[in-house]
Amino acid sequence: MSALSRAAARVRGVVARRAEVYGINRRNLALVYPNNARRHYPLADDKLLAKERFQAAGVPVPETLAVCEGLYAVPGVVEALRGRSQFVVKPANGAGGGGILVVGEWDASAGSWRRAGGEPLSPRTLGRHLADVVFGVHSSQLEDRAFVERRVAPHPLFAGLWGDGLCDLRIITLRTSPVMAMIRVPTAESGGRANLHQGGLGIAVDLATGRTFRALHRGRAVERHPESGAPLLGLEVPAWPAVLDVARRAAAAVPLGYLGVDVVVDGEARPLVLEINARPGLEIQNVNGRGLGPALAAALDGRAA
Repeated sequence: MSALSRAAARVRGVVARRAEVYGINRRNLALVYPNNARRHYPLADDKLLAKERFQAAGVPVPETLAVCEGLYAVPGVVEALRGRSQFVVKPANGAGGGGILVVGEWDASAGSWRRAGGEPLSPRTLGRHLADVVFGVHSSQLEDRAFVERRVAPHPLFAGLWGDGLCDLRIITLRTSPVMAMIRVPTAESGGRANLHQGGLGIAVDLATGRTFRALHRGRAVERHPESGAPLLGLEVPAWPAVLDVARRAAAAVPLGYLGVDVVVDGEARPLVLEINARPGLEIQNVNGRGLGPALAAALDGRAA
């Protein structure tokens, strides 16, 4: 083969790879707009609305302990939580982990809680946080709702990756079919949040086997967690068939055809749906080392990619 032919082959290869990869505009035009009617966005953007749908459809979700509908409800919610340990406060319309408060043990002698990191949390401070949430500080809304969930104890496999935050699974679905998956792992840099843009890790999961095969941190391939040193490749996600089933059922419970479904696996290997995203990010392609194109085509054909 001549040098010109080799160069042409390389160019064709680059063009083919780019055709497989989805950018934001292509994602919106080809996936979001045709499959997700804007009037249904609140079902994904409002975590409480989505949770109600999931519960009605029998999709497993973390237990809700309290809902704070407005400022008037703050004192009652704080009082209801007094003496209770291990819960999480979330804004219904929050994004990127903003406004999430993870609470650990109740200290009866001090009359206060300990945050997940060990810092004290008084009932007054909790009340201020709830007030901030309902005033819309952590969302794009003028006002919001806060809700309180029982804190999920993660499966030992995920706890072993990083113990100071909750790992989750992001599964992209198209018309209820799983298309691509990754584990999102918190780091010290990400502040304990499983958010890749804040410095979390992404670990690619093979859909057919549930085994991890590639990991990325800040765009760089890694084999171990940068802080815990835990190995990231060759792991088998617990209850993988059940995880995929729960993702399918969550996608079927809402009138949105293209989704990112976020799932956690608890200490008893039970998958629980945390939330859904009607405009899921595209970093999952980099984590998996391939574009969404072939996987989407396979899902539409009813085949495994």
